[in-house]
Amino acid sequence: MENVHPDLIRIELGRVNAFLWTGEGGPTLIDTGYPWTFSKLLDELSAAGVQPVDLERIIVTHADLDHIGGLKGLTELSDAPVACHTVEAAYVTGRKSKTLRGVRGKIMQGIIRLAETIYKPHVDEVQELLLEKETTPEGFTVWHTPGHAPGHISLHHKQAGLFIAGDAIFNEKDTLSLPLRTFTPDEGQAIESLGKLKRLKFDMACFGHGPCITEHADEKIWAFIEALDR
Repeated sequence: MENVHPDLIRIELGRVNAFLWTGEGGPTLIDTGYPWTFSKLLDELSAAGVQPVDLERIIVTHADLDHIGGLKGLTELSDAPVACHTVEAAYVTGRKSKTLRGVRGKIMQGIIRLAETIYKPHVDEVQELLLEKETTPEGFTVWHTPGHAPGHISLHHKQAGLFIAGDAIFNEKDTLSLPLRTFTPDEGQAIESLGKLKRLKFDMACFGHGPCITEHADEKIWAFIEALDR
């Protein structure tokens, strides 16, 4: 657990991050990690002084197993509404499955579906359907950044100077990169989505994978996006 901002805690769950927003409108959890890290998620929330019943909202950036793995368990312990982009709701509830690319993608898709059958991470209902440029009660502006997932969202908090990329951008080993091709059905769309972020201003950026950038994050992300366009 890492306090990366006065109002944001990064919770490392294996190779993926969840985030606890403790500012206005919170506490709000953003993503929930793997199914097998659920107990650690509960421990980290408790260490932050938050129990599932205290949560005001659970925001899902997208429905990949490493981001919704603890969702079903949390909804059984909390009345907090689940929020995601309206396009992603069918994936969060399990009515649709993301189609992966290539031979390796098909193999991984089979493994993921087996894991979903075992762990049953999907919820029956998404209570809050988000749209692009909508502002959440926490003050986040929703940005629809599809490509890695059809209804993928990133979150920008102008007042806090904070950007949460989800899996639109990775920062593993402190190196910005696109999400893994195997797990990204439409890489062209993923790159195109990043164009929306060029004018956003924020000092800090956090990612679904890898550490947060704590200074001049917008400039670093702009440079990364511009390099993709060359």
